[in-house]
Amino acid sequence: MVSLVPDSMIVLSGVASGETAVTGYDYRYRMKLGEIPWEEAETLTQQRAWVEVGGLLPGTTYEVQARIVSGDAVSDWSEPGAAQTLLPEASYFARFRPVLTFRQEQTGSTGLQNAVARTILEYGYGYETKEVYSTDSDLLQRGIVNVHMQMGLPRTTERWGTWWDHGRAEATRAVLDSGAVTVIRESRGPVWWQSAFLIPQYTAEANPGLRSVEDLREHWQLFTGAGVNGKAGLITCGTGAGFTCEKINESQIHGYGLDDVLTAVPSLNWDVRHGTIIQAFRERRDILFFYWGPSLFSVVLDTEYGGFYRLEEPPYSDECWNHMGETPTEDVTHACGYDDGTAHIVVRSELLDSASSAIDLFRKWTLSNSAVEEMYAILYDLQQSISPYPDESEYREVAVHWLRTSDEWKAWVSEEIADQVLAALQ
Repeated sequence: MVSLVPDSMIVLSGVASGETAVTGYDYRYRMKLGEIPWEEAETLTQQRAWVEVGGLLPGTTYEVQARIVSGDAVSDWSEPGAAQTLLPEASYFARFRPVLTFRQEQTGSTGLQNAVARTILEYGYGYETKEVYSTDSDLLQRGIVNVHMQMGLPRTTERWGTWWDHGRAEATRAVLDSGAVTVIRESRGPVWWQSAFLIPQYTAEANPGLRSVEDLREHWQLFTGAGVNGKAGLITCGTGAGFTCEKINESQIHGYGLDDVLTAVPSLNWDVRHGTIIQAFRERRDILFFYWGPSLFSVVLDTEYGGFYRLEEPPYSDECWNHMGETPTEDVTHACGYDDGTAHIVVRSELLDSASSAIDLFRKWTLSNSAVEEMYAILYDLQQSISPYPDESEYREVAVHWLRTSDEWKAWVSEEIADQVLAALQ
């Protein structure tokens, strides 16, 4: 296979030696990448023994099938063959810019970062961008995406132990060790937090002696409304399906010596969990719950319901965290809070040369928590719900509003680029 541009391949007709390829008919091609289903390309007329098929990812091997169409007659698909889009020499990249393909996963802040970055890159630098939604950890390694704006590196995923991090540390480490990707920098600063011991601000104000997890022993009766068997209830992170964070929350309860007065209470799903917490805030009832921030939900609690208070916990340490994670819950002797998380921009390494202006932007990128909270507030005003899965168009609308009204991002680009972006958004 010989490729003239980064995102296409030349498909050769496979014929036996001495035979002539069939030409002059309409050919249909379909491509398959890894476990992704077959995707049919547009109909092409093959006048020679080869045809160029575009719209593919550079430096990637596909399975290819072809069939002939003549009027109403359609042949069966051929046996699959391997075909690769080759990366051209560096000089070609000055003429053919790669499509920047962003990974989207089940986090709102990834969607916000993607939307801001794509808007700047499209209107300021002229890049074509797109987004692929998946929770698979190896999309960068397989070449399906070439930009991840918010990758939690292995140490972060091991420390966080949230429901979506189960098994992710090893998968992420494999991606980084493959040599196919480059870590650019942290994309969020300062870092985000999570805690299993949040209470409403009105509860904290009404109970000045309740400031730490140790104080729960004297105040646990406040939270019996969500509990069982006469104990107080902690609305935990999981659904009872054995997520890693459920084990951590249960270990924290035991390690803090609270298991005789406090029990972890799972929810059927996130909608039920959100509804339980919001209803308690509306009725100004006391509730103890797990969450993280900045997030759309934490911003809504702050802006619409008076906010919440994070009870103090013993600080994180590797020793403590490993003890909670590796020891049976009933044998845990001490506990600590979650460590703060970090997020990094990670790209396919070929972008260092082929998209150098985008890399320059990423090297200067750092999105503050206040900016994330501003965008979540805009998103809530837009959709008037706490849906965890906004549409891509909604993220884009938020990004446009934020870019028009914020100066933070202008430190990442030249004045000329900033003017181009703002002019396009008017």
